[in-house]
Amino acid sequence: MIIVIANQKGGCGKTTTAVNLAGALAARKKDVILVDADPQGSALKWRSLSVKDFPVPVVSIPKPVLDQELPQLARKYDYVIADTPPGMEEITRSALVCANLAIVPMQPSPLDLWSGTDIVTLIRRAELLNPTLKTWLLLNRKIQGTRLGRESLEALKEFPFPLLKTEIHQRVLLAETILHGQTITQVSPDCPSSLEFFALSLELVPEEKNETTAKPERDHPDR
Repeated sequence: MIIVIANQKGGCGKTTTAVNLAGALAARKKDVILVDADPQGSALKWRSLSVKDFPVPVVSIPKPVLDQELPQLARKYDYVIADTPPGMEEITRSALVCANLAIVPMQPSPLDLWSGTDIVTLIRRAELLNPTLKTWLLLNRKIQGTRLGRESLEALKEFPFPLLKTEIHQRVLLAETILHGQTITQVSPDCPSSLEFFALSLELVPEEKNETTAKPERDHPDR
């Protein structure tokens, strides 16, 4: 399965989503590779800060050749997760035309919601070449109990793609994971952010009958 994290707007949490989704799948013993398709190389830099074993391999392919490269990786790995750059249509489109799933992180802010039409247009173009592409919206960096968060949920329902049940909330510990060069499931496997990414991984890749990975049971307060 090829999963592409895409949004034409920067700062919406694509890299954080890609890295921690890959980490959650790896925690479930899935065979995963993370592709950094952003010329800024954020995911690759994240990996370089790790002083411990990183849970997944990371490769850099910041070129519009992903429609060729990702299927080749999918022959070697069960799950390929691609982190795409903002504003670079050619690179993102080359990933979308070969993807099984596209995940669009959206922050609960008017600017993010208004700019969402750009990624919708890009996905619609990709669907002409990849009609089986399935797209989901992900409410990202939500602040619990705010009016903006609630209203954003209603606004996202106006988009032509379904909204994932899992929501990723804004927390300090999640933002600090990059400083450790680790994923949230490595830093604190039973914290709320880790549980959210575990839930996201299950929503996208349902548990198999023979899957025996233990789920975190404790729910410690997160910073």
